[in-house]
Amino acid sequence: MSHYPKEPDDFAERFSGWHYSLGFGDGTESVAPYVPSPIDVVKEMLTLSEAGPGDTLYDLGCGDGRILLTAIKDFNVDKAVGFDLNTRMVEATRTKILEEELDDRIKVFNDNFFKADLTPATIVTLYLTTSGNAKLRPKFKEELMTGTRIVSHDFPITDWSTANPEGGAYSIGNHKIFLYKIPESYLIIPEKEEDRWSRIRGLLGRLDRG
Repeated sequence: MSHYPKEPDDFAERFSGWHYSLGFGDGTESVAPYVPSPIDVVKEMLTLSEAGPGDTLYDLGCGDGRILLTAIKDFNVDKAVGFDLNTRMVEATRTKILEEELDDRIKVFNDNFFKADLTPATIVTLYLTTSGNAKLRPKFKEELMTGTRIVSHDFPITDWSTANPEGGAYSIGNHKIFLYKIPESYLIIPEKEEDRWSRIRGLLGRLDRG
């Protein structure tokens, strides 16, 4: 039997109520509601980030622990660390980890990840909001080591360049996955859409005149 709760079909139901009525976590420090990533999206996030032996994964807002468990069981990362503000969710996730006898490789903290030391991470996973991701940019730049991958479900890190050679997000069904690498993603400023179209219009104008 799966340890994961059944996922509602409707996004609005997942976003506003979900099964635990968790809202935005316990207290005012939360930057996103609890909405779990589907397992196929989780696996694609880990595949794109090339998760595997030698990696230490940090999940910021770990919810029911599905990314942590999948990273350990299916991708064999060395260690997985999660942070969540919701006490009931953390307790349930810790119980699940003990049942799987993975407590030596998975740690979950009932704490604010903005206060956590992220320096050991080689992979960081996110399913927050665009504004939440933006608040994390200074912390990522200061604490994450060269080569660390950040993979975000549905929401980009604004003003950072993705590691997708074709630019932008990867798609899986109706979901988007944004992959970033430290330090390249913040050293290379992405071209803004209006600047790109201005350049294209200028090129077309020169062709018309020529």
